[in-house]
Amino acid sequence: MNKLRLLALLLPLATLPICAHAVSKALIADIQNGNAQTLQQLPTTIKRITSSLNDEQSAELSEAIGFALLKNPVPTLRATDAMDKDDDLLVQRFGTGAACALPVDMNYTRNSTLLYYKLASESLIRAGAPALECLSIMQESMEEVKSEDDRGNMKWGVKIFTP
Repeated sequence: MNKLRLLALLLPLATLPICAHAVSKALIADIQNGNAQTLQQLPTTIKRITSSLNDEQSAELSEAIGFALLKNPVPTLRATDAMDKDDDLLVQRFGTGAACALPVDMNYTRNSTLLYYKLASESLIRAGAPALECLSIMQESMEEVKSEDDRGNMKWGVKIFTP
């Protein structure tokens, strides 16, 4: 094979990113900050990228959705509700149940989890009726966490939540 033909075959590969990330830092930041446009498009975005996410990216995305509840709960819940109704189980894993079930409990310190719960509960209460189901899920989740902690079975993480 001549060098020119080989170069023509390899050149398109040189323009591909070495490590393609399905979840950009900008997307995570927009979700965490409760960006209304990003949240409105979130079900479509997740449907497009979900099959290419690794475990770490999935966890980061779930956590970002949970943090969005603090800043813009109603649009966040509209997005998670839409994902609940999707036929794809990979999309559904980012739905309301996951977003509202204390997404910070395993990787964060005890104090960070309690602070997140306090702030998220306050945000959901202020949001009113559209957030009641999420608040109920979060309260049940927190009761389980507290019960496990009281029995000495809770394994707290080391990450610090700073709102």
